[in-house]
Amino acid sequence: MSSTQFNKGPSYGLSAEVKNWLLSKYDPQKEAELRTWIEGLTGLSIGPDFEKGLKDGTILCTLMNKLQPGSVPKINRSMQNWHQLENLSNFIKAMVSYGMNPVDLFEANDLFESGNMTQVQVSLLALAGKAKTKGLQSWGDIVLHRDPHQGALLHEIM
Repeated sequence: MSSTQFNKGPSYGLSAEVKNWLLSKYDPQKEAELRTWIEGLTGLSIGPDFEKGLKDGTILCTLMNKLQPGSVPKINRSMQNWHQLENLSNFIKAMVSYGMNPVDLFEANDLFESGNMTQVQVSLLALAGKAKTKGLQSWGDIVLHRDPHQGALLHEIM
């Protein structure tokens, strides 16, 4: 439990059991795949902590604008909590307009307050799947190869 969470005490009983069950469903391999897909598509670095890197919503809003240009017209760069929550809300609204199934969506506090990172992961995987059905890039289409001239590792989105 981090000190950034507000209006929330520790979980006990059934709440603690549910939270632990949700945490056990989180897949680090899928996180790595999502990181590769998001960073490859946006050109932005999430950083070492996936959750913290996405928490302010700027990378997610940029992702939606790559998938559906103009779907998030204003991205707040402020570090104020309400601006970050507004970014997350705008991202979620953009996912709906992109055609995402409402049951696949996460709520802003799932990410902002570390409420349910498993649902965040499920939502982002569903978004990647939706993008693929629309003929756009998916994490499975990112191929790593070496540049024969410079020996650098490159990624290519097919």
